[in-house]
Amino acid sequence: MDTQNTSSPQPVRWFNKIPSSPEPVVTEKDRLSLFAQADLLQLIIRLFSLPSTETQTMLEKEVTDLQGLLQCSNLPEADHLAETFQQIRLQAQTLSLEAWVEEYHRLFEGNVACPINESGFIRRDKGAILSDIVGFYRAFGFDISQKTGEKADHLIGELEFVVILLVMLAMASEPKTTRITHEALGAFSFDHLGEWLPSFCDRLMQTTVLPIYRQLAQLLQNTWSGIVAINHLPCRERDMEALSEDGTPYECGMVDD
Repeated sequence: MDTQNTSSPQPVRWFNKIPSSPEPVVTEKDRLSLFAQADLLQLIIRLFSLPSTETQTMLEKEVTDLQGLLQCSNLPEADHLAETFQQIRLQAQTLSLEAWVEEYHRLFEGNVACPINESGFIRRDKGAILSDIVGFYRAFGFDISQKTGEKADHLIGELEFVVILLVMLAMASEPKTTRITHEALGAFSFDHLGEWLPSFCDRLMQTTVLPIYRQLAQLLQNTWSGIVAINHLPCRERDMEALSEDGTPYECGMVDD
């Protein structure tokens, strides 16, 4: 996106110092894949929301079209994702709602055993992080519901924004719109969600006392990794301790169609 033509200030740095990616070409098969990826993220978003009887009811039912959804998504290791979701379903059948809600509050609220916001993992100025995220959101007409009371860097808000970009990319009819949307998806992944999501999943698996959250962390991590790979998004080095002091990122390998 050409930021020189946008109003000032513009916090969104479209691929500034970010590895370049191939010019996106969206086929009809790609569109179906993008819609399926968006649906999968919507499911994960619901599972990371405050547990409710509605969520339990959803998980009690066999999702007969999940395998088809995973196949349409073209994500790597679709069978493994399906197996992880099945484990989540089985855990939910024996888990009391009270215990689930209690663990949710212990992990993500109060003393916060596992931060669920980007600023809980990225040690930069929190105001700058939030400003940059809001810049992305506003550029695409997205806003966090005031009813939730959550900050812009909350996991669910960032995942919902990615869902919107995936749908917009699937619906794009002009090459320019496709390029702008794909660049925004890559930039947001590189500067924000993709930078802290792996650390969040690691922390969640280490701190939770419920198997269902360990499995949710695996589902989120593997789904996200697949979305990054299949859409040729730039990503950062996974092992941050192994980086040089300047933290030079590398570009993901491309997945063949």
